[in-house]
Amino acid sequence: MLQADSSPSSGPSSPSAPAAASARFPDTYAEARTAWLAEVQRLGGEWQGFQHPGLGPDGEVLWMDAAWFGEPAARQVLVVACGTHGIEGYAGSAVQTAWLAQGGPANPPADTAVLLIHAVNPWGFAHRQRVTEDNVDLNRNFRHHGTTPTPDNPGYDELHPQLALAHWDEEEIARAFAAMDAYRERMGEKAFSDAFNGGQYSRPDGIFFGGTSPCWANTTLRGLLRSRLAGARACLFVDLHTGIGPYGEPFLINVDPPASPARELALSVWGEEALSGKGSTHKALATFQGLLLDAFADELPHCRTSAVAIEFGTRERRVMQRAHLALMWLRRQTGDAAATPAARAARAEYAEAFMPSDHGWRDSVMRAGTALCRQAWSAVADGQLVGFMPVERT
Repeated sequence: MLQADSSPSSGPSSPSAPAAASARFPDTYAEARTAWLAEVQRLGGEWQGFQHPGLGPDGEVLWMDAAWFGEPAARQVLVVACGTHGIEGYAGSAVQTAWLAQGGPANPPADTAVLLIHAVNPWGFAHRQRVTEDNVDLNRNFRHHGTTPTPDNPGYDELHPQLALAHWDEEEIARAFAAMDAYRERMGEKAFSDAFNGGQYSRPDGIFFGGTSPCWANTTLRGLLRSRLAGARACLFVDLHTGIGPYGEPFLINVDPPASPARELALSVWGEEALSGKGSTHKALATFQGLLLDAFADELPHCRTSAVAIEFGTRERRVMQRAHLALMWLRRQTGDAAATPAARAARAEYAEAFMPSDHGWRDSVMRAGTALCRQAWSAVADGQLVGFMPVERT
């Protein structure tokens, strides 16, 4: 059952520590949440928490948290989320916390507000996995389950047996890549991206599994958006991720239709160059299904919305594909098998792919991430969304 609370646990109310200390990457979900809550409280944000039914690796309680800054019925709202892909939340949490430490959304102008959502997928965040407790890729789960046909992905069905490694060793990994390369050569780069990355709904133990019903995080987030943004008329949404793009640099993904008001709003905020797709580590991006970006617009039909996913680039694509293979193999390792040297090596490789330990990468993400938060908030606070609000009908 969902639990919603009205105020965070007690924390420091003194001025924030220096930015370098406040902005450092957390080592655990609990550390990330504690630091984020402290900054929310310091700036006087209105907090709401939703308890996940599962637990963290050390038995800790897990939460999707939200913080609101501004008028309760503000019509222009910036929403920034992190942790949709659990392990990617370490970078997103660090960016949110650093922006708060810098003052972030303090003293918002009239009719504006900021909604921060921390750890959309808290189970994956705490367990350092991209997926939920049920191996669901949450960012393929936001589709209309039960009211539209379940999408087929025959390309993935063909590849799946070759991706299910028997062992985590270079011979097995090379065999999987040979199958992927053969499929790409035969079908083309776009078809391969659709097959591998686009989302699949037939193999629960596979990669990018979108689930057969809405996940806890899906239903919880939708409820939060409907209740919290009931008065909004123009919203800018930012979902923080890691993976695609140049190392340590932001790569923006916007799926709004060309020439639509939502696309025009995105262009007015971010600029054509930022939304051009330059710098992608994918030769052809997949046609994704069940994205949170789409669900954001679905839940706010009364509101003009524009949404971007901001990826902070980590490793080149082949390394990231290895990471996906690693998690698929790791989730089948239980008991003593989960503690073998091979399992430890796979976990370390997986973590490094989505949250590099390199301080240079982390510093770059912090600088770029907080700058993008400021850019988005400036657009809202300066009234840039006013012209995009739908006409009120009497």
